[in-house]
Amino acid sequence: MAARLTGSLLITSFCLLIFSGQLLASNIPAAPPDYGRLLDFIQEEDLTDPLIVFGGAEKDFDRQLNRENIAYLNENRQLMQRIQDHLKGDHIKWQLNTSFKQVWVVPEVRDEYAQLFERYCREAVAYLTARLEIPSPYESIATLHGPLPDLQQKGHNGLTAYLVHNVADEYIEEYLFFDQGDDTTQIKIKLSNREFDGKIGCYTSKLKIGADNHFEFIHENFTLWQNSAQNPLNVLIVPVEETLHIMLRTATEQAIHDELTLLKPQHISEVKAAIDRWMQVEEAVVGGLVYQVMPNLWDHVVHGASEFPLAKAMDGRDEHDQYRLLNQGIELVNRLGVDETIALYRGSAKAFQARLITTTPKIESAKLSHPPLVVN
Repeated sequence: MAARLTGSLLITSFCLLIFSGQLLASNIPAAPPDYGRLLDFIQEEDLTDPLIVFGGAEKDFDRQLNRENIAYLNENRQLMQRIQDHLKGDHIKWQLNTSFKQVWVVPEVRDEYAQLFERYCREAVAYLTARLEIPSPYESIATLHGPLPDLQQKGHNGLTAYLVHNVADEYIEEYLFFDQGDDTTQIKIKLSNREFDGKIGCYTSKLKIGADNHFEFIHENFTLWQNSAQNPLNVLIVPVEETLHIMLRTATEQAIHDELTLLKPQHISEVKAAIDRWMQVEEAVVGGLVYQVMPNLWDHVVHGASEFPLAKAMDGRDEHDQYRLLNQGIELVNRLGVDETIALYRGSAKAFQARLITTTPKIESAKLSHPPLVVN
């Protein structure tokens, strides 16, 4: 008999409203944009401040970071001695009071950089949605300039694409220390781990697990795109890649729901494993579509560009577990074509998966040679 699981898990991809006074005004010039300048900006050194809190904190538990924090406390004898001296007891106890995660963003404050990136994102999304003959999922694509409004604000049907310079994740734990014989006096210690993890884009779904294995997906009403990356072409890919994730996510969620309903999992680890497997499939189909769409998009949007080294931009992704099926995805989409791939996946992600796992990649995308990047 299956145990009752409760809680929530996140489904994320590798993370449009304009609020007066909150977002940078879109004074985009009428002249043709010089995206060579955008590429120059992207290659400059990343900024790590000023930092602005993005949305509210969410309760979470990271086992690896928790172990690191406990190791830090055990090794910091001076801190532990100070706690013991303050509590004036010989038998000190502790407990984890709370753990949560917080997203921070570095806004783009350079007007030309912000305007070029915003214009490119708008043009890229417009090209993609016209090519696929689908409506844009965004109410607005706008540069974040100041503190955020309520992200759960009601009355909005579409997504907000927030454009920022950099994104950092912070994991925070609060520990309570007290004497075993007297817990009326407590000392609270807060430990935080903040990291700029290099995720250029992010769109998040939440899987809520209710009683009797009832599974429900909840969607964020925003996506984050950053304009900095080690490889500038990844910044140019992000609006297309994240839009494809958004467009195909419903099919992925249906596949996850069907598998979990059949599986009747007894442990959260089983749920997470199913999510991870299906995110590998989603990354494969999205990566394959990116590989087909981007060259034509760049020819259309970035006028005067030679062939971009797309394979180099995607080089190294298959070293990460979430992209384990990327090369198969590139080969399968190349054989099926863009329209048939989308129709197949949206009709049945499981049918796409069946064809994906029997596909042998004929090429290794990272090994392809391309001319150097040139923008006139």
